[in-house]
Amino acid sequence: MKNVKSFNIICKVMYSLYQFFIYLSAAVLFFLTIFVFYKNKATKSSYIFAALSSSFLLWFISYALMYTTTDDKAAYFLGHLGFIGIILIPFFATYFLFNFINLKIKKFTEILILATTTLFILLSVFSNLIISTVERNQWGFYPVAGKFHFIFIIFAVIIFVYSINAAYKYIQSDEITSIQKQRIIYLILVYSVYLILFVFDNLFFYNIFSFEPIFYLTTMFFMIATTIIISSFNFTNIKIASIKILIFLFMLFLVLILSNYILIYSTNIYVSNFITFMLTIGFFLVYKKVISKTEKILFAQNKHYQTLLIHAASGMAKEHNIDRLLKLISLVLLKTVKVSFVAIFLENKNKENFEVKILRSFKQKSDELMFSYDYDHPFINFIKHKEDPFLFDEMPQFIARSVILPFRPALIIPSFYDGVKGFMVIGEKNNNDIFTKEDMTIFKMLARQTSLAMENCLFFDEYKQAQEKIFAAEKLASIGGLAEGVAHQIRNRLNQFSLISGELKFEIKDFEENNEDFFNASKQLQDTFKYIDELAESLKSNIIKTDEVIKGILDFAKMKAKHRMFETFAFKEIVDLAYEMLKVKHHIPDKLVIIKNFRDTDMILGVKSQMTEVIYNLIDNAFEAIEEKHKLLKKEEQINFSPHIDISLTQKNNKTIIKISDNGVGIKEELTGKIFIPFFTTKASFKSGTGIGMYIVKRMIEENHKGKIWFESKYMVGTDIIVELPNL
Repeated sequence: MKNVKSFNIICKVMYSLYQFFIYLSAAVLFFLTIFVFYKNKATKSSYIFAALSSSFLLWFISYALMYTTTDDKAAYFLGHLGFIGIILIPFFATYFLFNFINLKIKKFTEILILATTTLFILLSVFSNLIISTVERNQWGFYPVAGKFHFIFIIFAVIIFVYSINAAYKYIQSDEITSIQKQRIIYLILVYSVYLILFVFDNLFFYNIFSFEPIFYLTTMFFMIATTIIISSFNFTNIKIASIKILIFLFMLFLVLILSNYILIYSTNIYVSNFITFMLTIGFFLVYKKVISKTEKILFAQNKHYQTLLIHAASGMAKEHNIDRLLKLISLVLLKTVKVSFVAIFLENKNKENFEVKILRSFKQKSDELMFSYDYDHPFINFIKHKEDPFLFDEMPQFIARSVILPFRPALIIPSFYDGVKGFMVIGEKNNNDIFTKEDMTIFKMLARQTSLAMENCLFFDEYKQAQEKIFAAEKLASIGGLAEGVAHQIRNRLNQFSLISGELKFEIKDFEENNEDFFNASKQLQDTFKYIDELAESLKSNIIKTDEVIKGILDFAKMKAKHRMFETFAFKEIVDLAYEMLKVKHHIPDKLVIIKNFRDTDMILGVKSQMTEVIYNLIDNAFEAIEEKHKLLKKEEQINFSPHIDISLTQKNNKTIIKISDNGVGIKEELTGKIFIPFFTTKASFKSGTGIGMYIVKRMIEENHKGKIWFESKYMVGTDIIVELPNL
């Protein structure tokens, strides 16, 4: 009797432990479903996952109760009820995979799968063709396969293979991101392994194995792995995952020991089952708190640099120089977050692209590397609609392949706010840790603060430029006031010269009329008087031109109303006039070639006098740059030097583009930022230069014509000056 009692106690403990594992698995399934809803919200995938979990729960709970019952009929009923859950597993697993990869099952295939699944459920409920009977084993009652059970296994294999094949074809597309592809590959592997395990679980219905079924373990593998994959878990964080597993196993061991003692000394099987279930629930609640504490310890370093980033972001507003600000941001990210590299791109509206302003690596300097992406680049089109930071692998693969950088990007931080627009690209952390949600939140705040700080820098730059303009305007105003007085005096002298010129012509004509015989007799006298008459005419013509120049300068100083001065005129007309003025100022060598890439009928809209002044200044600068280069060349190089000035005009996007190119001396890189500053000149000492010409040209183009002017130059190669005018 004593041995029988001991055997009964051992059997009760064994049944209860086996039940505990099944209840534990059921509780895990329940929490996994809640977790999926929490991570993915109430999406269609979440509902299908819940239906799949419910199928497993029906299987688990029915069979757990079947193991402990002593009634054959109850066991038979529970065996059939649990098998309904087994039948629904391939059905919902297939629908879940198709929905996750955003594919639709063909209508005919969908109807066929649904009809076959329904047929198997009906056969299981109303016949013994699927489950013929139940037999008692050492672990309790377990069903025995019916005649059509093997057909169900074939059906399950077919639809599992069908869904796996569809997923495999889907990952061949370039439209999906690397992360999506990685997740689907993991799902394919999980589904493939579980297909084998599912067949293995169904072999227990044929009494092939002498040990108890382990379907709860195979299910846990499938459902936990699937949950991890669809919940955007980063598989690179092995350290954290390993620690969580160790804590889980340790706490599970404690719960098993405790439950064993309770189950041995319990006389009521229902009480023991209830206590076992409550222990399972308590296990997960305690486990969650322990994991929360553990994560705080493990992510302490992250919290440290996140705090530093917050302090750095709040102090950015104190920096008023944009170059220093960008260096500060890159150094903060490199030193605190310890990423492999940082690249900051800012919008260049003139060139209609995003240019890298700073590129720094943890191991090497890369400031000399230049990268830019046009507005219509797929990379820019993708990120400009993003508000939050995102992983580089979240982009479609064809876009990711279009991004050319010397380092592997890990995270993109958009900053498309009002004011300064741009984005940051940063590399992996040096310790290969993942970017957490807290990191993403901090980076989003950093992007916002960076945008505001850069806007602040630009405000101070504009304020400084405005002050410089006011200062220059005051200088010009004083010069303008002086110019009016000087112009008055010059005009008085010009009037005298004009009178002298006219009087000289009158005297020559009077002498010819009064001394006609004497004048006709002397060929030398005729030639002398003709030359003097031409000089007088030239003097008169130049007096008129000089008066027009003075009038134009005074008109510009007075800034006449725009609508009274704008007109449409031939571009050739002002180019020819500017060239004539150039010939007056300089001796033009025969070697100089003026290339005119425009038609005689090309028209432009603008202030004619000002545009003449602009073209003249630009051609004059080009010619003097050629002269300076000629003097710097060696004698043999001077012989082979072919100077040219290329003047072109094109119409594009309702804009007029004027380009004046030369192969002169060019501009040194360190001087490019000073070209439009008033009273700055690059001319050599043998040339006179006030340094105000390009400043006035810039004002005429930008302020009066609402256009743009910029240049591209390389020392000892040449310079391109581009003027862009609106056609309206």
